[in-house]
Amino acid sequence: MIIINLRGGLGNQMFQYAFGRKLSLKNNDVLKLDIDGLKRANEIGDIYRPFSLGRFAIHKNIATSEEVLRLKYPYGIFSKLWRWVKLHILKQANILWHPPALNKKGDIFLDGYWQSPKYFNDIREILLKEFYLSDSLGDYGENIAQQIQNTDSVSVHVRRGDYTKNTRVIKDFGMCSEKYYQQASDHIKNNIQDPTYFIFSDDIKWVKENLPIADKSVFVSDLSLTDSSELFLMSQCKHNIIANSSFSWWAAWINNNQEKIVIAPTPWFENAIYDPSLYIDSWIQIPKN
Repeated sequence: MIIINLRGGLGNQMFQYAFGRKLSLKNNDVLKLDIDGLKRANEIGDIYRPFSLGRFAIHKNIATSEEVLRLKYPYGIFSKLWRWVKLHILKQANILWHPPALNKKGDIFLDGYWQSPKYFNDIREILLKEFYLSDSLGDYGENIAQQIQNTDSVSVHVRRGDYTKNTRVIKDFGMCSEKYYQQASDHIKNNIQDPTYFIFSDDIKWVKENLPIADKSVFVSDLSLTDSSELFLMSQCKHNIIANSSFSWWAAWINNNQEKIVIAPTPWFENAIYDPSLYIDSWIQIPKN
């Protein structure tokens, strides 16, 4: 059995699931999802992120608390002590590409972010099917999807939220500037004859007031849409301007347009560690500040 600990928002959960799915296929083993940490984050007042993968066509095997304890702490108190040392002393978060991780076998508890497409590039076709929305977008979402299909659509993701409020996140991650979005839209206009921009953000009001948005723009984000619906709609656009966020990273990665233009900000983070393989070779990098 393989259990993957889910943490963070939808984009992070997709990285974790993708790695777990790869390992389960390689080992011909069952994959189960540990969502206990998502529940605990709510209970202790941390930034609550719900289990967000449920509307995708994934393997939704939820691990029981007993199964989690058995795999997470196989040696009881000694396992708990070692995990504490790795997290608090060694600061191991399993973010970078670590090839030996794919050699794990047997009962495994996977804990980390696993933010490298090298873990799962070779199962892309499987993930494209499983990261497909399994239920309706609703009337509003279906209307947006129709507009996306009928235009030279370009998704624009503006991530704010904790990127503007959490001092640690502000210092370590940094945020894409207005200049980045202007340069990205200039590149699109120079290469796409008649683009229509579909704007996605957790702060649409700020975007309307501060970003120089082209006339042919649709402000998509709405309370009637779930995060998985928004990510799916972004992925259906013909081209993508993404933020330094795993949320729009995944929208661009699962975008199946063979001629897509993807524009990504560089550096991905200011002071936090990230894997260089996050930048796909065909993506265009523009300074985010």
